[in-house]
Amino acid sequence: MTDNKSLLDLRSGYDEQFGFAVETKDVNNTGKGLSADVVRKISEIKSEPEWMLDFRLKALDIFMKKPMPTWGADLSKIIFENITYYVSATDKKAKSWEDLPEGVKNTFDRLGIPEAEKNFLAGVEAQFDSEVVYSKVREDLEKLGVVFCSTDEALKKYPELVKKYFATVVPVNDNKFAALNSATWSGGSFVYVPKGVEVPIPLQAYFRINSSNMGQFERTLIIADEGSKVHYIEGCFTKGAPITTFLGKKKIEDIQVGDIVLTHTGSYKRVYELQRRKHNGVLCRIRYNGDSRQEMKITGGHPVLSVKRKKLEYKNKEWKPEWTEAKNLEKHDYIAIPIERTVIAKDDRFFSVILGGLNKPYENIEFKITTDKDFFRLVGYYMAEGSIIDDHYLTFTFNKNEREYIEDVKALLEKFFGKEPLEYAEYKNGISLVLCSTLAARLFKQEFGSGAKNKKLPQWFMLEAPEKQAEFIKGYWRGDGNFTNKRFSDGYKIAFRINTISESLAEQTRDILLRLDTFASINVWKKNEPRSNSFAIYVGGNYLEKFADIVGRDVTETLSGNLILKQKLVSLAEITGDYAFVPIREITTEIVEDLEVYNFSVEDDESYVSHGIIVHNCTAPKFSADSLHSAVVEVIALEGAHVRYTTLQNWWNNVYNLVTKRAFAHKNAYVEWLDANIGSKITMKYPSVFLLGEGAKADMMSIAFAGDGQHQDAGAKAIHMAKNTRSTIISKSISKGGGKTTYRGLVHVDKGCTGVKSNVRCDALLLDEKSVSDTVPYMEIEEKKVSIGHEATVGRVNEEQLFYLMSRGLSEQEATALIVRGFFECFTKQLPLEYAVEFNRLIELEMEGSVG
Repeated sequence: MTDNKSLLDLRSGYDEQFGFAVETKDVNNTGKGLSADVVRKISEIKSEPEWMLDFRLKALDIFMKKPMPTWGADLSKIIFENITYYVSATDKKAKSWEDLPEGVKNTFDRLGIPEAEKNFLAGVEAQFDSEVVYSKVREDLEKLGVVFCSTDEALKKYPELVKKYFATVVPVNDNKFAALNSATWSGGSFVYVPKGVEVPIPLQAYFRINSSNMGQFERTLIIADEGSKVHYIEGCFTKGAPITTFLGKKKIEDIQVGDIVLTHTGSYKRVYELQRRKHNGVLCRIRYNGDSRQEMKITGGHPVLSVKRKKLEYKNKEWKPEWTEAKNLEKHDYIAIPIERTVIAKDDRFFSVILGGLNKPYENIEFKITTDKDFFRLVGYYMAEGSIIDDHYLTFTFNKNEREYIEDVKALLEKFFGKEPLEYAEYKNGISLVLCSTLAARLFKQEFGSGAKNKKLPQWFMLEAPEKQAEFIKGYWRGDGNFTNKRFSDGYKIAFRINTISESLAEQTRDILLRLDTFASINVWKKNEPRSNSFAIYVGGNYLEKFADIVGRDVTETLSGNLILKQKLVSLAEITGDYAFVPIREITTEIVEDLEVYNFSVEDDESYVSHGIIVHNCTAPKFSADSLHSAVVEVIALEGAHVRYTTLQNWWNNVYNLVTKRAFAHKNAYVEWLDANIGSKITMKYPSVFLLGEGAKADMMSIAFAGDGQHQDAGAKAIHMAKNTRSTIISKSISKGGGKTTYRGLVHVDKGCTGVKSNVRCDALLLDEKSVSDTVPYMEIEEKKVSIGHEATVGRVNEEQLFYLMSRGLSEQEATALIVRGFFECFTKQLPLEYAVEFNRLIELEMEGSVG
């Protein structure tokens, strides 16, 4: 059984291990777009022989002429002109991990690759964007003649071997994306295993896309000579920045593991890891409209949730937020303030207050109060006009002309505390209401603070029903609000205003107004010294009418002379959905050296709120711009050879994963594809085996998991071109949250290929009503003396299985996850232990939130 803590640990461990990017300096970058000049530049950087340049240019011509595939997943949104086809962070491959550039080294350290190399791998290769930056094979295997290096290095060291086999399995004109790869390929693995040599433990390659809007086009070529065997696996802010936590603002350097912070989803999530480093490079300073206090200092590569300004003279009409690196933001672009939409409403709340003193023993009293709209309005009055005297008296002070409000407070105090306050006439037209109640005084002091500067709202109050919070605003504005209608040189300033000297209360009032779909800005009025700052909360523009409805239109219309109804004013900000978008007022950049900066990792969302603005953890490259991964893998298994190729694919959900993988299996050779697809936006991948020699075998297993916004179009192909060959294709897919999976496969048997045996099984599991699964099998059988089988099932989680597991103490979430793991067991049992554990972790993370 998996408890909540272990789920948190799982998420923390996985996101830390895999879900991040680093800021690096590019040594080579061809820029966006593809042309013959770009292809020549790639070849020039690599110092390639002339035949490879000719090959690339021919491939480019084929790519340009071939139409985009219209079958399968929707690829219409790929814009080839926006993709960068070659990026490298280093101009040489390292001989050891220590020789790598610091940012790249840190990336692979955090992935655990050096440790994996020591513990359970025969060889390791690591690719960062376009280039392989490290590769090494165990010395004992190297002495046996095993070659494991980048394909670029192989082209230099083993040119005849590469030229003999390169593009013989996947020809340049095979499909549009194979042609694209052939034109722009960079990196990938080259493996050669000599005759009779068995590599007992896996060779592994790691591929990382670290740059936004980038294409990765590695080319892998594996040659297993006669009788050989091989298994190949793919596999910050400056100090002082205020962070929004569940318990209020906290400086970034004071954030601790376990703190609960607000994220871009409007929910609170747990911090699971801290980062602190020296930054050398771009530092951005950002000021924005809506809060005159804030200046955000942020490293240039840190993503900020934003919307690009379309036209300077107009507000945007579309508000689709994207993650944009701070250095790419411009003045007038919009950045996002989160709106906390969570509602935890209770009609009755229990409070615990310590009573006693004045010669009475202290005791802890628990009591219940109906926290309805009236109570919230009373809190508003208290924030504006209330105070505590000697811990025994709850007082309110009004102008004698505010008789309506005085009577309202009297009635409220009697309703909630059972007694009417005393009324006193004060100096200069003031009226004081005094409630002699230790219980009331200590309750308000405990829950809402005492002293104008120390007043703040508790968290339960911030998460209550918006209709109650509207009453708080009404009471608060009645006490400390006014209406401004002043003429300035650039026009009239028309706004509602609430004043306070409590910075926390100013921010909380703004946040409550956001929950009421009303934007408010915060201005600071400095007097003689910072400790005397006064904060003004302004509501203006097209939010005037909304605020009028909140506080009482009859009152506001009297004050404003109906200007609200007569003028159509436009706010600089825009509220849409769960965000308020505010324009950048000023942005500057500077180059800094050895500046201490801070960052941290957050479960699930990898984002947090600093200076009121949503930012992404810069160690997680979930960029809004789509990236393209278009690899080609060629495997050649000569007579009697055995090759197993395992892929655990977990790209971020902004990656188009369009891959061509194909193997030639000669006489008595055995090829296995184990292919798991968990991540990516769209995957189209169909590992294939051409069985060219008698007795050749192929086993292909395709696993897919599709969540919200994902389409996993995957499968396998077996092409029987010799007698007595055998193939098995197993496809397992799960869809949840509106995700779509498609099995697309082919079994082909040439005429005369007698004795062929092939079996295809497709199983799909749907976890909800929104998700979709399709099966598109092709059978091309040109010979009668063969045995071909095909089975396909589509179903939902078995209710009897769920009932049985839940009757044994598992929650529905845990029971469903266990069923899913059992569904994929045929795949996991084929993996080495370390990878089976990792795969199960991935599935468990994907399953979070699938129930309820």
